[in-house]
Amino acid sequence: MLLTFDIGGTQIKYGLVDEAGQVLLAHSMATHGAAGAAAMLDRVRQVAAPLIAAYSPRGIALSTLGLVAPQDGTILAAAEAIPGYIGISPKTSLEQAFDLPVTVENDVNCVALAEGWRGAAQGIANYLAIAVGTGIGGGIVIDGRLYRGHRAAAGEWGYMRIDGRLWEDYASMRGLVNAAIAATNDAGWDGRSVFAAYDAGDARLTAVVHGWLALLATGIANLIYAFNPERVVLGGGITGRGARFHKEINAALDEILMPEFRGMSEVALASAGNHAGMIGAARNWYFAHDDI
Repeated sequence: MLLTFDIGGTQIKYGLVDEAGQVLLAHSMATHGAAGAAAMLDRVRQVAAPLIAAYSPRGIALSTLGLVAPQDGTILAAAEAIPGYIGISPKTSLEQAFDLPVTVENDVNCVALAEGWRGAAQGIANYLAIAVGTGIGGGIVIDGRLYRGHRAAAGEWGYMRIDGRLWEDYASMRGLVNAAIAATNDAGWDGRSVFAAYDAGDARLTAVVHGWLALLATGIANLIYAFNPERVVLGGGITGRGARFHKEINAALDEILMPEFRGMSEVALASAGNHAGMIGAARNWYFAHDDI
């Protein structure tokens, strides 16, 4: 059993995960990132101490926003939501505090690991996990192992440029909402209301959603060409649309992919659940300690 943390920009989830990936205990607290990294880690240590005393976990596994150096757990970049976090090693901080082995990994990479362990990529050796939220990120698993890249920045495909546009600026949920606002001159949209209007046949939103799906599918197609994964797992708030979104994105991909690539990579919706970050952090810990 491990004590796990999933540190996000607004919320920190924490609890206990066992060797089978089952979440035994789950809590959450506000990140209060504006107070800075030192204060945030102090609060992590404060909630960790009684749990360690009560449950004697084998180690501590962290999922966190930001690019992470896997060897020493140093936060390398992309963690602006918590001032002072870049350059700090949560691994060192927690190991010194509790004398337990600690691992730290990027949050989206942890979600990818969770999908392979308890979610939509179980039994799949080569897959991509793509998270579609306010931005677009993801994780790459090759031969069952996470591929991080040279500087732990693999999977930052939201920065791809398609037709001169930054992919995540236009193909994310933020991009969809912005497109709806531009098309209607109405600032009151969110993702749920955009799709509700689309489903109701609003012509303005029909054009917006079709354009958004085409751009999202174009980026996914490019990744399929590059990696040839057995499966592509799509996560984020859009998965709440369920089977309708699954059908829509597959149809958009069939329009874009070369004929010989259609159906080569199966598309699935993420299913590891709300605690995927914690589950993936535990998976990463067990990999690091040769328990899997």
